Amino acid sequence: MNDIERQKQIESDTARDGAVRWAQSTEYQLATDTKRTRDLMGTSLKSLADAIRAEQDALKSSRGAKLPKYGVPLLSLGHQEIALITLGMLFNSISRSEYEECVAPRVTPVAYDIGQRCRLERMHDLLRGREVSVADELRCRNRSGHAGRRAAELARKLDDGDDWTKNYRSYHLGEKLIALAIRHAEFDGQPVFELKKEQENYGRGIKTMQRIGLTTVAEDWLAEQTPDAMFLFCPIYLPMIVPPRPWTSLSEGGYLATPMRLLKRQTGKKAQQLVENADLSAVFSAVNALQNTAFRINKDVHRQMRDAWDAGHPLFGLKKGAETLNPTQSKGRQKVMAFRLSQSTQLLEEPRFYFPHQLDHRGRAYPIPQLMNPQSDSIGRSLLEFADGKPLGERGAYWLAIHTANCYGKNKVSFDRRRAWVHQNEQEIIAFADNPLPSHRFWGEADKLWMFLAACHEWKRYRERGPGVLSHLPVSMDGTCNGYQHLSAMGRDPIGGGATNLIPGNEPADVYQQVADRAELRIRQDAEGDGPNADIARQLLGKIDRDGAKHATMTTPYGVTRGTIAKQLLEAEPVMHCKDPKKCAKYLAQVLEECIREVAVEAGRIMKCLRDAAGAIARENRGMVWTTPVGFRVVHESREPKGVRVATVDRTILVYEEDEKRRIAWRKQVDGIVAHLVHSMDAAHMMRTINRLHAEGIRHFAMVHDSYGVHASDVDVLNRVLREEFVRIYSEPVLQNFLDEQRKAHRDITLPDPPQTGTLDIRQVLSSPYFFA
Repeated sequence: MNDIERQKQIESDTARDGAVRWAQSTEYQLATDTKRTRDLMGTSLKSLADAIRAEQDALKSSRGAKLPKYGVPLLSLGHQEIALITLGMLFNSISRSEYEECVAPRVTPVAYDIGQRCRLERMHDLLRGREVSVADELRCRNRSGHAGRRAAELARKLDDGDDWTKNYRSYHLGEKLIALAIRHAEFDGQPVFELKKEQENYGRGIKTMQRIGLTTVAEDWLAEQTPDAMFLFCPIYLPMIVPPRPWTSLSEGGYLATPMRLLKRQTGKKAQQLVENADLSAVFSAVNALQNTAFRINKDVHRQMRDAWDAGHPLFGLKKGAETLNPTQSKGRQKVMAFRLSQSTQLLEEPRFYFPHQLDHRGRAYPIPQLMNPQSDSIGRSLLEFADGKPLGERGAYWLAIHTANCYGKNKVSFDRRRAWVHQNEQEIIAFADNPLPSHRFWGEADKLWMFLAACHEWKRYRERGPGVLSHLPVSMDGTCNGYQHLSAMGRDPIGGGATNLIPGNEPADVYQQVADRAELRIRQDAEGDGPNADIARQLLGKIDRDGAKHATMTTPYGVTRGTIAKQLLEAEPVMHCKDPKKCAKYLAQVLEECIREVAVEAGRIMKCLRDAAGAIARENRGMVWTTPVGFRVVHESREPKGVRVATVDRTILVYEEDEKRRIAWRKQVDGIVAHLVHSMDAAHMMRTINRLHAEGIRHFAMVHDSYGVHASDVDVLNRVLREEFVRIYSEPVLQNFLDEQRKAHRDITLPDPPQTGTLDIRQVLSSPYFFA
């Protein structure tokens, strides 16, 4: 079997192969000395599969009775496949939600995902000609000719697709399967899953949320589990072992046998037509270059990660940050790492694999496979390296040293000091690569812990083999508070530009520290006075550092409100230990907001102009459309959601649908405009950079939205090109062009004029060493 056939089989056989593995593991357990830590996998799958088969039998024997909405979809797959999909989706959803959001996931979206995954499995079965004959299954209920024709019609509608959307089949099926899992998935006679009700304020009332979580029995089992035991619970989308299909339209590209669209979220007809009618040639070429990059598993990091796990360090000896994790976060991280190690083990011997990409409605690119990809957190990214190596060379060695220091956390000092730090600590770096004991000081000090370890391995190879060594490590250059970089460039702001490294300097500017310094000065002035905030200021005096100012500064360009900043500050160290945290959070949020405006002067004026324009257009019940510098059409049109109550067998759920006839959501339009415009601009900058690099012969990219990764030997070219493309974009009057595009589309609406631009010479970016660093 060649790789293309193998890839098609991987895509279409995930659940079917998993069912086979389950059967094999069950036989293995019966034939060996069964251990408690092996039982949950086999017993919960068996008990759920038996319950699903019983439900299917009941549906087929219910002569004359009206089929429930989940009935036909439930009969369209084998009971073992459905059981595996249900358990896999539940385990993945719970683990990911606990890891990212620190809470169990809501039932309704998980139900939808389970239903959609079952639908995808059905589509794979149809493609491979091995589908269950739904018409035959339904004929068991009634042998009359009319019933036969009705059965054939129901089967045809099921596979047509529209029936799923119109009748909310995914919700009905997912809800039923979750109910079956809660009642029948058992371990040691105890349930594996449980519903958790949660109440939260909703407007003037209280809203009750239903969440799905693991029982204590299941949590205990997972805590004892090795990653190898997680091979059954596969995510929906896996990396590909052959290059993805190139995107040539919005619906042709990505996986070979899995239907996929370029845009992540289904858009309305108007948005769909606008994007389809645009010239997307530059967009397609950039996305194709991203997804054509071949990766492989970093075996050194993988081995040491497994060693840490096997040695009983579920958080891998990472002392830094571990003490701040609550039990839910700790368990969530442990489960996600088990899935991650399981997936990386499966890919360990693949010489190359790829990540198909999609775009969001602003043009930002995202890898489709989750858990581990070039945009993962530092742990997930550390497991990946470029499949194709390039000779490091002396300049590559220089940038490898910078990257190593950056991962350690030395990215606030000059390049010379970063390089010097690596050379001063070289022996310890090499020793750490050889034997990263949990007691080593680097574990408690390094910022991006596992990426730093990967860099240590690469540095060790360089020192052993010289500059001719083939390097596989992605080396990234990161923007400085990239949202403010774009806003400061729009407004030609010399103050904001200086704070975000648009202007050359001997040391990197630190906008977060500048805001923190101003905030501390303001707090000191209030604390020494006798005003109404004096007591609150004294509680905060001396506590505000760059970390305390970072979140508010970083999110302000994206429309965050003062209330949201205050809410976030309640969970931050400076505030949570004050005697009156709520008052301190409210006061500090105002101080930070004012200090941010002082550091990024023009950004504040631009944000107000954009919000005013969005508000004026929204008041006329209209959305906004603009064209980015790569030709992508962004549709910013948030409408009041249409709530539809769907009565499933177990409960009534509220599903929100997009309806182009609903009124524009004024508040969402206003709050979202800055973030959407800035994100569309950073997406365009990245795409233009990729296309230029590709034209200059570079073929390997590990890109996050404001962090561009290439081989170390290609960093000099990357640095030149990304600066040239940024200057090309902002040599044009971007804000004026944006407003002109809105005026042309809304001639009857009076829109604000852009604020007067500052004196920043945007060409200074070309010679600014720390613009991206």
